[in-house]
Amino acid sequence: MILFYIDEGGTGWKDTQTNFFFLVSFAIPAQNWFQMDSIILSFKKGILSGSQLENWELKGRDIWQGLGKFKKVKREYRMQVFLQVSEILSQLPCHILAIQVDKRGLRDSGESIKDDTDLYQFSFRELLEKIDAFLKQSNETGILFMDSRSTQHTAVQDGRLIRAYRDWVNARKEPSSFVELPVFGFSEFYTGLQLADYVTYLIDRKSKESTASASSELQAAFNLLIPKLNLSKIPRK
Repeated sequence: MILFYIDEGGTGWKDTQTNFFFLVSFAIPAQNWFQMDSIILSFKKGILSGSQLENWELKGRDIWQGLGKFKKVKREYRMQVFLQVSEILSQLPCHILAIQVDKRGLRDSGESIKDDTDLYQFSFRELLEKIDAFLKQSNETGILFMDSRSTQHTAVQDGRLIRAYRDWVNARKEPSSFVELPVFGFSEFYTGLQLADYVTYLIDRKSKESTASASSELQAAFNLLIPKLNLSKIPRK
């Protein structure tokens, strides 16, 4: 069985400042989950001080921009930490399956998208197809872990996603390779969701910078994950 941790990045449907929306899945075989969790916890203890670091949420944006626990931390050290995360991922038996949606191209294609909910559900269906094909090719089953988009007191957004998942399943002519419905959790408790967040931030930031203009640290971190990355661009050209 393969575990798929999913996160989103980029900007919403009505945001015209940047043109891309991303949905990214960090995938790892279930038998390697404990190895991943142990390595990341050890990594956290190596870069931070304090107790209960297993509950500290590793976020690519915080490391890169000097936010949260990395506020007032020198850029040189932050870039070193950022690159170390990519180095760890490059050594894990993981895969990164990602969807990059060109919002301008999607508008030109005539796709019926009117808001962020439609954009997310459209991208989610595309990612499900991609993951399901990967599972069938690997002769594996999988389970989806989603970063909860609701609070503990309301599950409206998560409920919409479950319905989108069920609609996708019901529209198929053959069974999918997924086990059960998607599992929703808070990312501070799930190492896999934190790594999905890091990868999403890295891909999103790299999309904003050409290879020529990208910082050496960003390019190095991205290059380490290229062998792991399977990125589909939509609309397809």
